[in-house]
Amino acid sequence: MNTEPMTTIVEFQVNTEKNTVEEWLVEWSKRAEDSRVGEPQTPSYAAAVNVESNDNVLVFERYSRGDESLKAHLDRAAHKELQARMGEQQMTKRRVMSTRFVDVDDYGWWSRPGKTSSMTQPGVILTFLGMRFPSLDQRNEFIRLSQIHAEYCWIEEPDTLIYSGGIATADADRELDIKAGDLIFLMGTTDMAAMEKHRDDPKHLALGPKFSELGIDVEGTFLRTYETTGDGYLWK
Repeated sequence: MNTEPMTTIVEFQVNTEKNTVEEWLVEWSKRAEDSRVGEPQTPSYAAAVNVESNDNVLVFERYSRGDESLKAHLDRAAHKELQARMGEQQMTKRRVMSTRFVDVDDYGWWSRPGKTSSMTQPGVILTFLGMRFPSLDQRNEFIRLSQIHAEYCWIEEPDTLIYSGGIATADADRELDIKAGDLIFLMGTTDMAAMEKHRDDPKHLALGPKFSELGIDVEGTFLRTYETTGDGYLWK
């Protein structure tokens, strides 16, 4: 059983023939509050809406002791009650996708302690990017160089709340092109303007050519963007 820090993302399509997204979130937020007060090994548990499909809700979850913490989360009475209520009311149409990735050590950051209001702030932009490399050496060199850039972002981009990633533990079972060993990167920003500021920064734009010069072949496998609803918490 993996006990390393781990992130899980699960995207659901809400059954809007039976209820609204807002009603789905009301039910889910009860579980999020139980997690906040009763699960010390669940440092993140937040809901966000897919910006391209407003009926789809992402649940962003982090577990400080990996599978061990996830099992404790799934075994809680509140979780079983949520599943029962949503099942009885047919609130979810389908699970769109899900994946897990184990933290890369000392890679960026998962919270901005000085921005406590952002923990439960609606409108935070979460961007997930999948990357695949032809070799482990290339992946490791990419991580090393992007960690150097992360140090710049920490200082120059106070509105970049999350900037980190991990290694996929298994192939995705649906929709997303994810293979075990892929690097999954996550960036969270206070709003879309902060995301665009990061994207358009000259130092960020210079990374691509630098990777090419060093012979690092990066294949982008997916890109998805979500906006937090204010339900749950990004960190605690």
